[in-house]
Amino acid sequence: MSKTTPIQLPAVPSDLTPEWLGAKLGHKIKSVENTRNIWGTGSKLFYTITYEEECGGERPTYVCVKGVFDPKMIEAQPWTVSLAQREAEFFSKIAPTLEHMTFPKGWWSGTSEKQGIAVMEDLTEAGCTFAPEVASYSVGQVKDGVEQLAGLHAQYWGQSQGDHPWIWNNYDPAMTFMCSFWDEIVRVPGRPQIPAYLMDGNRCNEALKRYYAERNPRFRTLLHGDTHVGNVYFTGEGRIGFLDWSAFHFGSCFHDIVYHMTAMLSVADRRAHEMEILDHYLDTLHKLGGPRFDRHNDPEVMIEYRRSFMTNVIWLIVPDGLQSPKRVAVLCERTVAAYDDHQVIEAILNASKPGD
Repeated sequence: MSKTTPIQLPAVPSDLTPEWLGAKLGHKIKSVENTRNIWGTGSKLFYTITYEEECGGERPTYVCVKGVFDPKMIEAQPWTVSLAQREAEFFSKIAPTLEHMTFPKGWWSGTSEKQGIAVMEDLTEAGCTFAPEVASYSVGQVKDGVEQLAGLHAQYWGQSQGDHPWIWNNYDPAMTFMCSFWDEIVRVPGRPQIPAYLMDGNRCNEALKRYYAERNPRFRTLLHGDTHVGNVYFTGEGRIGFLDWSAFHFGSCFHDIVYHMTAMLSVADRRAHEMEILDHYLDTLHKLGGPRFDRHNDPEVMIEYRRSFMTNVIWLIVPDGLQSPKRVAVLCERTVAAYDDHQVIEAILNASKPGD
């Protein structure tokens, strides 16, 4: 799998020729058929490949090519290029090392100054299914998800950008920028209703700023970063897999856990089972080589856990068009319930600042 390329990568779908794909896959291709497309900040173009001749070795018939293939979008939203580059880097630099996670098989990936492309398996043709816009899942399925996240976290436990300089934190700045429009967004007619204390943009932005600044380094590891229901799929055997690796960065382990749990479970199930799920995560983390944490006797565990629900802030202020109104409404409701239950804003703002 190639990691980088100095030449220009395809910028529009017509650039994805049989010759280009053949060169990347290492086999001569007779023809490719573009069967369907999913357009977005990271577009997915699906192809069926016919090869020139039979040969040995593993090669795909159905592929998904993910990148930014809309020049107008790049012009209007240039940050989408960095997301495509980050996902391509995941498949070249991170995916080959992961031992305990399910994610799409990558066939080739590469980056250039203006593009990032990942050629991966077509999950639909592999028998996988995807979450609908609105859904709730079982405690067992969420435990499967946190087991895999525990594997990722254990493998990179205690590491940081200092150990991997190329993994710069693209997540915190993006969220900080989006939340700067808080007061404007939450008052748009038709937006989900939220409590009065979450209508105060200045206060909520201060909580976000402090959360990012005051994360406990005891819990630092590599994160998937965006583990909500729209970024999971289900294998034919019913296992959870994780999609969209454009937001991986170093942060608090509980970011991935609470974000996944809040999005996947109904409010009632999250309230009834979240400590059971948290304990399962902590046990699995230790079994897979991470540290052992005891939430009953180590107060820093629950402090960091509660504060990490700040990560769900996206569902309160997500701009129109990035997610469906149905999904935003449901996940906003689940986020507000978690904020209420854990007094997230207060837990952050009422804490002593480091050095006080």
